[in-house]
Amino acid sequence: MTRTFDLIFMDIQMPGIDGFETTSIIRELDDEYFKTIPIIALTASTLQDENSKFKACGMNGHILKPFKPEEIKNIISINFSK
Repeated sequence: MTRTFDLIFMDIQMPGIDGFETTSIIRELDDEYFKTIPIIALTASTLQDENSKFKACGMNGHILKPFKPEEIKNIISINFSK
């Protein structure tokens, strides 16, 4: 892999494949990089049952759309203060 990223913001509703399935595929890749990179869901859904789906597929958190810049700063701080 020639490029690396520190964080992935993953939209949940994408055409063809949703963010849950995409995250699961990323987490199943052999390289440790893909198992540990923080993945944050971006979603407009407030359904309570989706909260468990975020964790089950390997996401590190989620932000509801529309979001404020402070929310992005907070989620970044949480994931990089560990």
